[in-house]
Amino acid sequence: MFYLENDRLKVEIQKPGELYNGSRFDWTGFISQITLDRSFSYCVPEQLESGKGTGGLGFCNEFGIDLPIGYEAIEVGELFPKIGVGLLKKDQETDYDFFKPHEVQPSQVKIREAASAIIFETANSCPSGYGYHLLKEVAIEDNRLIISYRLTNTGQYPIHTNEYSHNFIGINNQFIGEHYQLTMPRMDQIDVTAGSIVRSQDHLSWPATPESDFYATIDWKVENGSYNWDVYHGEVGAGVRELSEFQPSKVALWGHAHVVCPEVFIAIELNADETKSWKRVYEFYQDTES
Repeated sequence: MFYLENDRLKVEIQKPGELYNGSRFDWTGFISQITLDRSFSYCVPEQLESGKGTGGLGFCNEFGIDLPIGYEAIEVGELFPKIGVGLLKKDQETDYDFFKPHEVQPSQVKIREAASAIIFETANSCPSGYGYHLLKEVAIEDNRLIISYRLTNTGQYPIHTNEYSHNFIGINNQFIGEHYQLTMPRMDQIDVTAGSIVRSQDHLSWPATPESDFYATIDWKVENGSYNWDVYHGEVGAGVRELSEFQPSKVALWGHAHVVCPEVFIAIELNADETKSWKRVYEFYQDTES
């Protein structure tokens, strides 16, 4: 495990393939815990019951949840790239299912450590002609976590995919309920397709602990507000907000009794030899500075 630590934050980052070695989430920069001021923790697992879920934990990202690179063009038994993971084997002639485990040929990862940052570098190519190079830096500045991405298409075909961070948030392990509030100043419309979420203007809340999953998609107005979302627990007196500055291609919200996960997607369209860079910025705070 790697650690980044300053006067405000302590961030635990797993070594690629150790704690998580599944076929869904990016192995690089897999953040398993974030602690603010030695008092407030933020990261929880996707599921509390062993054997359920897909192994998500804390702040972990995924490429191509619904736009797998080159998947439709290959035959059963052939390989397709999952950025940050490696090459996955297509094992049946059906649509790609991110919930289903796939056989993985892991990518090699180069890691460099600095005083306030860790840099992960990984690349892969497959026989079908697709390839990528990913450079990811995880850094901290005061009470902010900054994750920077630089993705290059090294293959011979265009890459059409997306990326998002699946933020598994449970502040001090508190279950979802009346003390949680999710503020989204850029929210226009919300479509709740599972469970129950209460909306009051740009605030979302839960009067009681959900008994099952909740899920919603959200229409966005980029010009509104100074942040994308803010998760706050009133009884604990701490929260986290996302300050990333890019045009989202989709915004979603998932959660369960113990976890709330706002998800902001970015579209990736890269021709051969093209590069795209973006950042995800998170600010952690307590009541005295909210």
